[in-house]
Amino acid sequence: MNPTPEFYQQRAKQFKNQREQVESTIRKYAWGRVALVIITGVCSYMGFSNTVLLWPVPLLLAIFIFFIQRQAKQEEKKNLLAFLEKLNTEEANGLLFQATEFYNGELYADLHHSYAHDLDLFGKNSLFQYLNRCGTRLGESRLARDFKKINYTANELKERQAAVRELANHLEFRQQVWAQGKQLRNLTFDQAELFEWLAEKPFLLGKPFFTVLRWGLPAFAIAILLLTNYDFGFFPSLIGIMTIQIAIAGLQAKKIGDLQRKLSKGKESLSNYARILKQLTLQNFETSLLKHHHQVAVYAFEKVQEFSKLVNALESRMNPIAMLFGNGLFLYDFHAVCRVEKWRAQHGSELPQWLESLATWDALLAPATMCYNYSNYAFAEYNETNFISGKNIGHPLISTQERVTNDFNLGNPATVMLITGANMAGKSTFLRTLGVNYILGALGSPVCATEWSMPLVELRSGMRTADSLQDHQSYFYAELYRLQSIMQTLRAGVPLFILLDEILKGTNSTDKQTGSRELIRQLKDLKTLVVLATHDIALGDLESDYPNQITNRCFEGNIENTQLTFDYTLHKGVAQKANATFLMQKMGILPAGN
Repeated sequence: MNPTPEFYQQRAKQFKNQREQVESTIRKYAWGRVALVIITGVCSYMGFSNTVLLWPVPLLLAIFIFFIQRQAKQEEKKNLLAFLEKLNTEEANGLLFQATEFYNGELYADLHHSYAHDLDLFGKNSLFQYLNRCGTRLGESRLARDFKKINYTANELKERQAAVRELANHLEFRQQVWAQGKQLRNLTFDQAELFEWLAEKPFLLGKPFFTVLRWGLPAFAIAILLLTNYDFGFFPSLIGIMTIQIAIAGLQAKKIGDLQRKLSKGKESLSNYARILKQLTLQNFETSLLKHHHQVAVYAFEKVQEFSKLVNALESRMNPIAMLFGNGLFLYDFHAVCRVEKWRAQHGSELPQWLESLATWDALLAPATMCYNYSNYAFAEYNETNFISGKNIGHPLISTQERVTNDFNLGNPATVMLITGANMAGKSTFLRTLGVNYILGALGSPVCATEWSMPLVELRSGMRTADSLQDHQSYFYAELYRLQSIMQTLRAGVPLFILLDEILKGTNSTDKQTGSRELIRQLKDLKTLVVLATHDIALGDLESDYPNQITNRCFEGNIENTQLTFDYTLHKGVAQKANATFLMQKMGILPAGN
């Protein structure tokens, strides 16, 4: 049973109520702190005349610090609830096919990708925005990668499908991960810079000279400090040894400062990742893929959290007291750096694997949410005989009320399908419907169909080929280069699924028809599945020339009582009706006909 918009709206209302209750608690803590400041001030002032009134001051300060800590936790809880409220509001909007604010993946858009631009995979109102429920940038990047390239084997996809089904049932977990991740949504994190540091050699740890300094000088300083307690005459010696240690730390201050700044950039993100990993450790899973990621998370959570604490300790060197007494007595900077470098030596090679694991299961939250929201969608089956078939196939971005679904079969036996039809009849939308569902099936997601079977071959398209002034390339040549790339790949023996929409638009009709015929004749004999949409109904006679290799389908329009309508249903045969002249007459461009 699919959730309704009202279901998510009710959840949003619940989180709103909880958030308002937390805000009320925060205000109480704030007013409590104000009262404590006033009481502490009064006690301190009156304590000058009556020292008994100074006794409560330490307790009042302790309570004040406790209030600060509790308020900070409540602020964090409030932010989490606000994101959960927002998420459920957006889920309701999504089910109503209204605009949502989920990240649309515009960063990953590529006009010259082999199919992404044609299929509206990224950008406003894109498939990525429709599907994306990742909690981290890592997950979004992984999801975008899966959109752009078919990477998985049939067995891997079956494991992913099982994981998606199981994750679909973990609503609270999925939403907690999203809300937790969004608290640091705008934080820039240079993962490459962190990985560069992981590959560097230590500059303090394991070097005998620095090891002697790190342990020998502080031991000497502590000894003098103890002697000073018995004989104040040792105090100048204490000041001297502290000055020496501060000076030694100062010689490495620039290098340590650069390290601190580099690690501090990623610390908040890694700390947040640790909290997200913790969410996974609290779950119980049955599928093998999720069990694997759960095991990784259990180990990684503690180690990533430990790393964040070590970086926090390194940042403490900026405190003047830590700088003076920490370095003066203990060479604090050296110890803080060595602890970080020791962590790197023990776990540095594992961190990229942990982040990759996090990205993988975080990216699975997107199709899992789709599975939960649309439980009537089917999961793809994968075949090795190179055919695509489906029943009740629709475009997931078209609302349920407006969506018209079609059955489709290609490769049994014909491998080339020519789709003819008038303007606006639905040819291009149907090509995108096939492409979008193919991508969904290739990443283990449900598809917008009741049945869907597909091979795992590369997808190519030629629908919105763009010209490029920068590359001195016209639209026509850009299209030819796209077709050249397709043919070279096929002739190299790589099987493809190809979607083409009105090819060779940049030449005259006779040349276009001749070129299209020859291209289709080439494609029918290669290892490929092709769907080609065209206005040129003359190409329909190729079916009779090659009956087991080429098949005709069409979308028809209907003109009745000066009204043009479409049923958007795929029919057998070649389109018989056109609408350009009718529309031009209706719009007054041409005089009305008889």
